[in-house]
Amino acid sequence: MDVIIRKRKIEDSDELAHSIAVVWNTTYKKIVDDEFLKSLLKNEKETSERLKNNINEQPYYYVLTLQNKIIGWINFDLTSDKYENAAEIHALYVLKEYQGNGYGKLLYNFAVQKIVESGIKKLVIGCLDKNPSNKFYQHLGGKNIGNNLFRGKYLENIYLFEL
Repeated sequence: MDVIIRKRKIEDSDELAHSIAVVWNTTYKKIVDDEFLKSLLKNEKETSERLKNNINEQPYYYVLTLQNKIIGWINFDLTSDKYENAAEIHALYVLKEYQGNGYGKLLYNFAVQKIVESGIKKLVIGCLDKNPSNKFYQHLGGKNIGNNLFRGKYLENIYLFEL
C-alpha cells in the first residue's frame, strides 16, 4: 500500500475541508449539536479558503494519504497556550472507513518523533468526553489531567503524554 505522511499543501485544501466535514459528521454525531455539524458540510468552501489562507501559520499540519487520497491528518504545535513546556496536538483524525488499521497511531507516532526531535518532553491533546477516541489516547499512555470546555459547552478530556 502506498501510505504517505506529508506536509499539507495548499492544493489539499478542498479535499481536506471536505474530509474535515465528513469526519466531524461521523465522529461527533450525537456528541455535538446537529446544527454545528450541518454547518461544516454547508461551509466547506469557507473552510477550504481558511485552510489556504493559514497554510503558513500552521507549520506542523500533515496529511496521511493512501493511494494519493487524504484519509487522515494531524495538526500540532511545539508549544501550548495552556500547558507549560508541552507540545499540543490540535487535531488527529482518520476517516471512519480507515479507522482500526493503525493509521491514527502512525500519525501520532509521526508527531511524537517531530516533537521529541525538538527537545520537548511533554504533549497534550484534548478529546471530547463522549468521543470513542478517548480509549485510543488512554491506550497510547495518555493520563487524563483534567477537563476543558470546547466551544464553551462540550466537555473535553485533556490527556498528558510524557515523551
